[in-house]
Amino acid sequence: MKILLFCLLFGQHFRMYGGAIYVDKGNPYTDQPLKVGELTISKTAQKSPLHTKAYFPQEAGTYPVVVFIGGLNGYILVELYETVLYRIASHGFIVFGIDYRFPADNVQFEKENNLQQDISIFFDQYTWLQNYMSNKTVATIAWNTTGLVCHSSGCDVTLKMIKEKPKLFKSTVFLEPYSQDVKDKIDIKMPAFMYGTQLSEEGNKCAIPGYDYNTFYDLWSCPKIVMNVADFGHCDILDPEPWAACRDVHHCKITTNTTKLPEYHEFVQGAVSSFLVNTLQNRTDALKYITQKLLIPLNLLELKTDLNCTKSLN
Repeated sequence: MKILLFCLLFGQHFRMYGGAIYVDKGNPYTDQPLKVGELTISKTAQKSPLHTKAYFPQEAGTYPVVVFIGGLNGYILVELYETVLYRIASHGFIVFGIDYRFPADNVQFEKENNLQQDISIFFDQYTWLQNYMSNKTVATIAWNTTGLVCHSSGCDVTLKMIKEKPKLFKSTVFLEPYSQDVKDKIDIKMPAFMYGTQLSEEGNKCAIPGYDYNTFYDLWSCPKIVMNVADFGHCDILDPEPWAACRDVHHCKITTNTTKLPEYHEFVQGAVSSFLVNTLQNRTDALKYITQKLLIPLNLLELKTDLNCTKSLN
């Protein structure tokens, strides 16, 4: 019943664009239904406002949009998350990973006042892409069915985007989020998935209590889901080379078992895709893969939901 109510909440906003939207009918953790292509869009070659990587199904159809912002407020390059983003696209999404600076270096960090961004430029890029991508793939892009996904303090960016233009987006995923902007109740009834990891809040905390996934969950209106995954940490989402760099600097606590990383990448993309298939493709039963523990392949320390908005803050 809760899942049905959840779907009704977002379903009233669900619109088709250019035909019926593709629906992934498999298990998002294990199936990879569509072949994926990629496209690099640069400020120098294409004159775009921001550097962007696009991942898209190579089969004709109509697909929702997913905008991804990486860590360090968008300074961690999208290409370092490519394994996970590629797999999300394979479930029937046009994924645009947007870099705030490309390439980024320490000098730019210092010049730009502690990674503060002009949020408007992300909207400029989103608008620019709608024109540029009109004939770049065989896919039809459902721009009016767009979700947001972020990692770490990239979630500070997406949170500000949602607050500025909440009606632009249909749902949002906060992966190990950090933001100092989570202070007051966020009275936006948009489906949200908050995701945390055990090791990110141990040692040198790369997800900080009070600004993390639980705070996002507590302050968000509804519908919402929160999950905390055991035995993995903040950099484990990254591709092998950047993961090794994170390990070598000994800052964020991460798994020591490299053989588990492919399994973890499959899990992250599967959890995110389950949520997006439900909220953007309107597949009612896809939500079970992140709400029913027997269907979740990794150990969890926490799993909570408020799907029918009965627990809204006073």
